[in-house]
Amino acid sequence: MYHKYFVWNIDDGLEQDKKIIKILKKYNMGATFNLNSGLYGEKTMIGRIGNLGMSEVPIEKFKKSGFHLLPYAEHFRIPEDEVVKVYGGFEIASHSLEHKNMKQCDEAELRRQILDDVKNLNEKFHQKTIGFVYPYGAVNEACIPLFKEAGIEYARVVGSDTSFRFPSDPYQLPLTCWHIKKNALDLIDQFIAATPTDDDMFFLMFAHGYEFDFGTKESNWVKLEKICQKVSSAGDIICCSTRDAFEAHRRNQK
Repeated sequence: MYHKYFVWNIDDGLEQDKKIIKILKKYNMGATFNLNSGLYGEKTMIGRIGNLGMSEVPIEKFKKSGFHLLPYAEHFRIPEDEVVKVYGGFEIASHSLEHKNMKQCDEAELRRQILDDVKNLNEKFHQKTIGFVYPYGAVNEACIPLFKEAGIEYARVVGSDTSFRFPSDPYQLPLTCWHIKKNALDLIDQFIAATPTDDDMFFLMFAHGYEFDFGTKESNWVKLEKICQKVSSAGDIICCSTRDAFEAHRRNQK
């Protein structure tokens, strides 16, 4: 028997995650939170164009400036002494040590960004970190040997795939949908209506916490809750972490 898995994937480890987690728990949703262990507690502001965060400014510089061309939202990372309590019960994946573009790193820096971050997360959360998310979606094939060395079993990229299928290459894990997309709810309806016949089905919904503060038509807290309510009420969808979905899928293939 095949199953349908729905996963939230949320980047950066932000203060907004606290509110997100309350909503996820309300609807018994699973999620994977992708953190940068070298940036705990960092505070910046992020400007938006439409539904996209485009310009990140350190909080000190933002406060000194008297004029801001773009509307801004807080991009405050949760401090290190809070993260274990905040994310208890959820999967934590690596988003690199300091959110560096992997295409711009030499081998030594790649090792630091991947292996040091995984080590930090393992020690902090008393877990085996098996997931990685490329900052900026900047895929670098040189990362793969380091993923294997670090125990990383899947890596999320920026591309999308709406086939609802598990990827053939776990180091090229695409999004199914970014919550800001206009067709997000339509895709969920398609997923709910679909019946798995020859394999498990998989839906990965992506978000940054600050995006819900934008308050635009396609990026707001009401939409987040609507998505969670719609998926959780479907009845035949397993809401879980990325790790749990992959592990269950592997078991089901045996």
